[in-house]
Amino acid sequence: MTTQTQTHAPCVSPDEKRHLVWIDCARWIAMFLVVVCHACDPFNCSAESASNPDFLRWGAIWGSVLRPCVPLFVMITGALLLPVRENTLGEFYKKRIPRVLIPFLIWSAIYTLFPWFASLATATPEAAKQLVLTFFPYASFMNGGNGPETTLSAALGTLATVPLSFNYFSVHLWYVYMLLGLYLYLPVFSAWVEKVSTKTKWAFLAVWGVTLVLPYADVFLTPHLPFGAGYLFGTCSWNAFGTFYAFAGFNGYLLLGHVLAETARERSVKKTLAVALPMLLAGTLLTFVGFLWVRLMGSLDNPQVFNALADGGFLSRCLADVAQSLAGTTPEAVSATAKTFQAEPMVELFWTYCSLNVVLSSAALFLLISKIEISTGRFTNFLATLGKLGFGVYLVHYFFVGPSYVLAVKIGVPLELQIPVSAFFAFVVTYVVVRVLYAILPKPKIFLG
Repeated sequence: MTTQTQTHAPCVSPDEKRHLVWIDCARWIAMFLVVVCHACDPFNCSAESASNPDFLRWGAIWGSVLRPCVPLFVMITGALLLPVRENTLGEFYKKRIPRVLIPFLIWSAIYTLFPWFASLATATPEAAKQLVLTFFPYASFMNGGNGPETTLSAALGTLATVPLSFNYFSVHLWYVYMLLGLYLYLPVFSAWVEKVSTKTKWAFLAVWGVTLVLPYADVFLTPHLPFGAGYLFGTCSWNAFGTFYAFAGFNGYLLLGHVLAETARERSVKKTLAVALPMLLAGTLLTFVGFLWVRLMGSLDNPQVFNALADGGFLSRCLADVAQSLAGTTPEAVSATAKTFQAEPMVELFWTYCSLNVVLSSAALFLLISKIEISTGRFTNFLATLGKLGFGVYLVHYFFVGPSYVLAVKIGVPLELQIPVSAFFAFVVTYVVVRVLYAILPKPKIFLG
């Protein structure tokens, strides 16, 4: 992941050293948020989450707070790598892409072969299946909801798809496909970034801001247009590249991280707090309210879950009233509406990383972190270790998320705290494992980046 990237300035001033300390802090915060985000999986995609409103509620709360996790990493990449210092495309690609691609392929294979490893370690296929589900809750959706197969042939079949896509056992590795795309794009984008003024960069970000509302426009506006859903600003069945396509996506986070880091010294703590705290509150609240509303709409055909979610307080009751007013008056209409909101594109609509609400909270958190000041010493040296180990931590941590959740339940952690506690267990174990692997492997960068 981006955490292994380093600056390459020949001379580093004291000011720049302080700058790098807050970047190291940003790495740690982003990585822990990623682990907590994945610790939400048992709450948001397990069988129990479909019927237990407490799971839905706390999955919504923690998941909404954690959306800045991935944007933070991309913004760190922009802060460190823009403008690109290498002189040629080949030089940049040779330096960056193998460090990501080779470990990614190795760990993709390990994750994908895990169900077969489980079959060798257990007495029966059912026991192997249950072991896999303990580690990878998304695997319950496989084979029409029947769960994963644990044969070698099934594992090899899934492994063959890795060059094209991640799978149920390596869900978190979607990020690496995106990161590789950003690396391919970075030197080209950098040539423009290096030449233009800060004002021009903000102009780009303003247009990018328009793209952040397109996910919602696509769902709520296009059904009322002549050609229906999905046809917006020139997009259609023969053209996926609409008016704002060239400005859309994670490239905006690259530039935002670069601009905010470049201007960090110009902002006082007081001014940063005055701007960032309202942004963080607004972004997080919009994310949570939107996600909870979608969950309520998706539960309209399950009165027990719907009523329990609606009973969560004043806000929940207001959202429930809105949901019921939009549901229709017949059982058929209610069922159709619920199924629409149970569909995958709708479930995470308000969790979309490239959306206005998530950008608000991500930019705000980045701004707040940029004001962290820590004196150089042993602690800053420890913080810097994640610059070396971060990609390995990202690759490995998903193995420990499921077992850490099981441990949190077994030791009696209250439901509302099971997500952060299990994430803490997973994070600590992963960090220790990666440090040990770095110490004992002859060429650790091949495996861990």
